[in-house]
Amino acid sequence: MPTTWLSSGSLEWWYPIQPLPQGDAEAMVVLAGGLYVHDASQPEDLPNSETYLRCSYASWLYQHWRALPIVASGGPTEGVVHADVMARVLAEQGVPADRIWLERRSRSTYENALYSAALLRAKGIRRIALVTEAQHMLRAELCFRRQGLTVVPAPCSYRYLKFKASLPQFFPSAKAIGYNEDNAHEWAGLIWYKLTGRI
Repeated sequence: MPTTWLSSGSLEWWYPIQPLPQGDAEAMVVLAGGLYVHDASQPEDLPNSETYLRCSYASWLYQHWRALPIVASGGPTEGVVHADVMARVLAEQGVPADRIWLERRSRSTYENALYSAALLRAKGIRRIALVTEAQHMLRAELCFRRQGLTVVPAPCSYRYLKFKASLPQFFPSAKAIGYNEDNAHEWAGLIWYKLTGRI
């Protein structure tokens, strides 16, 4: 839908698409997006699509840009720690285990920044490449900068690109509604974080 293109673009146009991150970094940080927690019908914990996209891009950057250590940032949900599942995805995609650092406490974007920054400062690192989806990058970048880190944005999975102006895209769809909800959540989060001094 055109409104989905506009609401996605309002968050993503801050970050022109680049073939590789534009700047120097000492480490990467990749943020959790969600999980599928195991149950009687599904024996293992799996990343949801957002987490998988982010981890896949971080591992691609490790192999095609710079072999930097990667902080997998995400805390517990229903007793399962996002960072542990992310580490498995990164390892399966070729990132050595000793180059994957875990931040296992965070439950929000603000806490991703707070706890990842503490981990990185302890290692003498203050300049990072930040990996998350483009529509989430603005809030995430501001949170990490608030913690005193220099941030090189490394956004992935731009949603506005999915609008091709084909006839079906001018009618409501479940995916478009979901994207609009996500985008509204991001703008509400930006306002709330600004009011509470988190960015």
